[in-house]
Amino acid sequence: MSTLAVNLDAGMQLVNQRIEAILAGSNRMVTAYVASVGRSRGKRIRPRLMMALSSACGEAPLASVANCAACCELLHTASLIHDDVIDEADKRRGEATLNHRFGNEIAVVVGDYILALLLSSLNQERDFTLVDMLINTSQELGLGVIREVNDRDNFALSADKYYEMIYLKTAALFCLACRMGAYLSGADASVQELAVRYGRQLGLAFQVVDDLLDLTQDAKVTGKPSFNDVREGRVTLPFIHACAEAPEETRALYVALQAGPDAQLEQQLREHLTQLGSLRYTYDQAQGLLAEARVAGERLCGLLAQPELDEELKRIEQQVLHALPQVISMALP
Repeated sequence: MSTLAVNLDAGMQLVNQRIEAILAGSNRMVTAYVASVGRSRGKRIRPRLMMALSSACGEAPLASVANCAACCELLHTASLIHDDVIDEADKRRGEATLNHRFGNEIAVVVGDYILALLLSSLNQERDFTLVDMLINTSQELGLGVIREVNDRDNFALSADKYYEMIYLKTAALFCLACRMGAYLSGADASVQELAVRYGRQLGLAFQVVDDLLDLTQDAKVTGKPSFNDVREGRVTLPFIHACAEAPEETRALYVALQAGPDAQLEQQLREHLTQLGSLRYTYDQAQGLLAEARVAGERLCGLLAQPELDEELKRIEQQVLHALPQVISMALP
């Protein structure tokens, strides 16, 4: 294991501690609600990216980096809480959602409260640039949700519009992590923009892979019911491709499955997408996005003369693609 990886593992412990400290600042009335948020941990890819870039780009106070990384992750958490309310989701990461446990009203307020907590924590850095970065990303996340809701069951959605939407709802947070990491270390504008380019392509790939997981894996892998995107009316990249190839049959199967879980119908739809090459097409798109991220990552690491950072970025890229287990090869002829 490289020195950078060892340092990042230690740094991530500080990030987790900072997340717990921010949430511990809750009013006693909401402590019970946010306690479950602190226990529910995702992959932590974004904060690790931020810490990796801040370490590679120059010297940055570790406490500040950990605080900013924690705020970035909590912004992600707050957005997921609100998403679960909109989607009426029962589970997230294999656990009951806040809205399922306590109701929509409590979940919305807790999401808002976490936003207030993280802004208060970020404000301790006394740096308006950092605050502007986070607020701009928060606005992008909101726009992404609006677009997603407005495009429910929109079978005319183009691939370009789809990519615009997933940039707003997913990739924008990856860009924030990369930009903050480079900025905190004092990197110049050109390095920051290259870091953002990397984060954008990685984030887009991450969402495309997530869309594939929804159609190919069960709840044990994803932590939420399979075909959840279909039931919520999300027209993802596999369906954009399938609608171009066989619009009537694709729409009929899609609409039929929205009535509720149906194992036979799910398998029929999966086979339909396989036969049309839609799953293969989406998988290839994810690989292409990761290849673009790799180019940006290599340029960044070359510019910084940081081979250890390149190793770390490759590990993260593999983690994104390898989220798709080998069994998916059965659906990718």
